Amino acid sequence: MQKMTLFRRFFSLALLGLALAIPLDYGDALAQQNPNPSEINLSVVQYHRLSLHKLIASSDSGDFTKVEELELSPLTTIEENIARNLDSHWAWPEYTLEMIDSYSPFLFRTKKSQSLEEVIVQLQVNSKGRLIGFEVMGEVDKGLKERLDHMIRKLPDCKPVPGFTTYPPEKFELTIRK
Repeated sequence: MQKMTLFRRFFSLALLGLALAIPLDYGDALAQQNPNPSEINLSVVQYHRLSLHKLIASSDSGDFTKVEELELSPLTTIEENIARNLDSHWAWPEYTLEMIDSYSPFLFRTKKSQSLEEVIVQLQVNSKGRLIGFEVMGEVDKGLKERLDHMIRKLPDCKPVPGFTTYPPEKFELTIRK
């Protein structure tokens, strides 16, 4: 009887160890572990009322940075997942989407901007990971564009993802919903 109890405990521990050792990777990590994604798409990262995806890599422009010219630092798991899901050479720092989401009430605070359901912004990242420009898609009033400009100036630089030999400029599309 005692041998059977000892065997069950050993078997339970072995099974638990095996379950913890096998990664549960479904290939669709979401930034900041968003529990209720509206739709899962491998090229889109979603966080609350935001979605971010890569539009193009401008590698044909000849403007790229070599790995030796950049300061590589280790990425967090969330940053790695964001870069992998976006298929990007650049990783947005893990607090970036939370930061943008916190600006949503500020962006949609006026009567004109409250009539919009979402704002789509194209973000341009240069070959050094620096956010160098943006373009608002669709019609927005001057005040909303100024508030977007203020928010975008506060965003951090992207981090280079280790493992690439060159880092080209890229464009991302950010959708901010009310």
